[in-house]
Amino acid sequence: MKKSAIIIGFGGMGRRHYLALKKMNINVIAICDAKINNFNKNSLPKNVLLFRNYKKTFKLNADILCVASNTKSRFKIIKDFILNSDIKKIITEKPLSSSLHNCKNLVNLAKKFKVRIIVNTHRTFSPNFLNVKKILEKYKEKPTSIFINSPSAGLGNMGSTFFDLGNFFFNTKAKSIISWIDKTKTPNPRGKKFRDPGGYGIINYKGNKKLFFDLSEDTGLPYLIIIKSKNLELVIDEINNKFQIRKRPKKMRNKPLYYYLYKPDIIKIKLKHKFDVASMTVFSIKELFKKRFSYKNLNTSYEVMECIFACHLSNKTKKIITLPINNKYSKLDINFA
Repeated sequence: MKKSAIIIGFGGMGRRHYLALKKMNINVIAICDAKINNFNKNSLPKNVLLFRNYKKTFKLNADILCVASNTKSRFKIIKDFILNSDIKKIITEKPLSSSLHNCKNLVNLAKKFKVRIIVNTHRTFSPNFLNVKKILEKYKEKPTSIFINSPSAGLGNMGSTFFDLGNFFFNTKAKSIISWIDKTKTPNPRGKKFRDPGGYGIINYKGNKKLFFDLSEDTGLPYLIIIKSKNLELVIDEINNKFQIRKRPKKMRNKPLYYYLYKPDIIKIKLKHKFDVASMTVFSIKELFKKRFSYKNLNTSYEVMECIFACHLSNKTKKIITLPINNKYSKLDINFA
């Protein structure tokens, strides 16, 4: 029987979820958006139930729920569905919530009621990024540092992506953070009530691994991800589908690392797929239907939220923040988009 889905929030990401479901031949039976009455009817799928209030969809029989509403609303929506609906598979956007307290509650509720939740940080399920990890293993190289240079798309928004990749490639948790928040105060494209500034800083991981990130508002170039190990440098321009290896030649391997006057070997990495958010969301949705489901993604999403909060706390206190974050900060709320 054909699987069915409900989508909550039909802005840019909600529409990408719709396209992802369509690619998987999953039937969208209902869409809910508070502003659905203001939408151009020609832009909405035909023969789909439309709602302004998500609670009216609780009794609908669906295989999967897609929550693509803004971050501020996600906690209540997901919690309400866990407690009042029979749906046991939920995909939601990043970050998981706007407070650590709410994030922890969702993690606990999901496990208690055996609801599968995936946060759509799809790169850790992407064949391209899994291949990068395999390349490091093939060369017997362990990443020691990651450099992120990105336009300011918000520490909550794109910081979620990059910090998630840090956990993915280092295969360990963050230990401490020092960060500075961008003070430019550029209006959030999602509206005045939202704030998700950029920033820059360093995340220190166990084993002397480090992630340097710059999401400041002083560049408009596509983000660049550089993963470095002893003899390799993997340069990822994901938006433009360019992945490459810069490799230390064999003849240099026996020399100390401060010998750097040479031309590195450059190898183009063959991609498994092109950059397309809808197609890559498919990777996340597929995880929900695997026989052996893991809560690793959900647990990591909480750890990523700790990193985001630590960035703000570090800026406020002018100190290095040790992780995990003290419980006294757990109920602080950041009004993400």
